[in-house]
Amino acid sequence: MRKLIFTLMILGISASYYAQNERRIDRWNRWDRDPTLAVGIQIADPRGEFDQNYDGVLAGIAGTFSVPMGNSPFEWGIGFAWNSMGADNEDVSVIAGEDIDGDLVYEEGTMRITSNNYRYQMLGRFRPFNGRIQPYGDLIGGLERFTTSSDIKVDNAGHSEVIESNTAHRDFGITFGWAAGMRIRVNQHLFIDARFENLEGGIASYVDKETITINPDNNALEFDMRESRTDKYTFQVGIAVHF
Repeated sequence: MRKLIFTLMILGISASYYAQNERRIDRWNRWDRDPTLAVGIQIADPRGEFDQNYDGVLAGIAGTFSVPMGNSPFEWGIGFAWNSMGADNEDVSVIAGEDIDGDLVYEEGTMRITSNNYRYQMLGRFRPFNGRIQPYGDLIGGLERFTTSSDIKVDNAGHSEVIESNTAHRDFGITFGWAAGMRIRVNQHLFIDARFENLEGGIASYVDKETITINPDNNALEFDMRESRTDKYTFQVGIAVHF
């Protein structure tokens, strides 16, 4: 009788383990579609007129959030990207006030100058497979923004303080194109994600970073402008998380 009970217990444990393992395998390979957040490091390579007017590459971060259309391979979502177009720090003199004789008192500060490209996009995605390897393609459209701004930072009583900030230039343009990507599953929710974008940009104005100077009389920026189409390729690698 004891042997029979022991045998039944072993069979029960084995059946339970097998069922759980089958559920785990089925959950790994199921075709349920989940919302996805992807973020990564991005490099943008200007092309065409943009390449002729801007010397260098843009680097930053980008991300997308996509939601499946039911259990179909189609998704919709939004995207955001920030790419730096250059930054510089310059030593400046800042008026700190007046002394007892009424003369101006200056202190040393640092002017930080940054130029950036921001993109805000809508996307439609086709992701046919939902297993370990997931290729996908996107259609993209939206707006991009070019800005050049500055701020002045001074050291005051052992800590840094920004005493003045200014946006020297801002302009908007359109952007649209397509993307191709690949995801490789690490576990049930986490993926390695790599993507390439071919983006067409409308005409926009932006600061020629090689011409930026500081007027010493009032610490104002002086620069030349460029205007062109803003076509670019982007290359991105990062992670994606399924919820």
